[in-house]
Amino acid sequence: MMIKINECDKLSISKDAVEKALAIRADLCEDKEAFTGWTNWPSTMPSGWMGQMLSAAEDIRKKCDKLIVIGIGGSYLGTAAVIEALGGSKPGCPEILYAGNNMSGYYHAKFKEVIENNDVCLCVVSKSGGTMESRLAFSILKDWMYEKYGREETAKRIVSITDPAKGILREETDREGYVNFEIPGNIGGRYSAFTPGIMFPLAVAGVDIEEFVRGAKDISTDDAFWQEGVKYALSRYALLESGKKIEVFEYYDPSLRLIGEWCKQLFGESEGKEGKGLFPASLTFSTDLHSMGQFLQEGSQIFFETIFDVLNRKDDVKVPESAGAELAGRSLNDINAMAVKGVMAAHAKASIPMIKIDVDEMSEYALGQLLYFLMMTSAVTGKLMGIDPFNQPGVEDYKQEIRNLLGQ
Repeated sequence: MMIKINECDKLSISKDAVEKALAIRADLCEDKEAFTGWTNWPSTMPSGWMGQMLSAAEDIRKKCDKLIVIGIGGSYLGTAAVIEALGGSKPGCPEILYAGNNMSGYYHAKFKEVIENNDVCLCVVSKSGGTMESRLAFSILKDWMYEKYGREETAKRIVSITDPAKGILREETDREGYVNFEIPGNIGGRYSAFTPGIMFPLAVAGVDIEEFVRGAKDISTDDAFWQEGVKYALSRYALLESGKKIEVFEYYDPSLRLIGEWCKQLFGESEGKEGKGLFPASLTFSTDLHSMGQFLQEGSQIFFETIFDVLNRKDDVKVPESAGAELAGRSLNDINAMAVKGVMAAHAKASIPMIKIDVDEMSEYALGQLLYFLMMTSAVTGKLMGIDPFNQPGVEDYKQEIRNLLGQ
């Protein structure tokens, strides 16, 4: 396993609690409940899908130097998080850009110039095609593509990832003949990390999606790992019950910033209902220590910390002599590791609860394990809270208010 969970034992988790969490995990993996298809998906996805995605990705790479992924929430965050954590697209592969994750005219106007000055393809990810942000962006970008390439050529540059049977994007895909991959009906957006909506654009960027899925498959079937792995879910629940309201995700490498954003959606949308749930926040250290460090050390103790630590990074920089005797000759990664230990020691003195998740390396295999582990943690914690971690009824309220205003 590439992942190790630390500090949880300090919260005195009982053997009975572990057995309860393991039983919840086992029930989830039975896939008898709506939207639990993701639990076994790394092992059960159709055998031909991987080859089809890799072949289509190779074709797209030949057509463009920029791929614009249109989607919001789980339809793009997993892609963006993995690519950023791995340092961007691999050499010779298209740069991945993201649209349809907001409704800002200022943000989307820049894509006209991108399309005019580059070879561009689109990948639209939407189960229905009706999500407003994605629908707007797809319509606008597609019109600009028509201006440059014409309708027939544009259709060859669009990949749609949508529902297999229904929805306006499904209808358009069939009518226009877009290359298409299906979103499995029993997997929701924020649990879709190992579906084509995430894996196809990863493949275009040169990410080894076979290793990514292998990591998820290995951790999903390793019962020995989960004897310790469920302690993260139990710790989160115990801290919530003790009065903590906020979980602060922290990382000492800025390449993990979007992993933090992905966590915010996963945990916030899964657990924030029925007046329950932890509020997910994220901080990049040591940068944010210079803005939030004071609050963490001495402010209102309504939070606990979850620290992601990548133990072995290949890239490093040696500090030159000009930095002074205390620092000269050291590696930045070693100094960063001391920062992790130093901050944790200071926060321990302030009695701040901490959970540390160690990741051996930042690779496709390790990221596959990490994302699956976090999805299972979210689902198990939700079940411990007594809520459905797979729905989002509150989301419809603000959407309806926006529709009402547009209708006026």
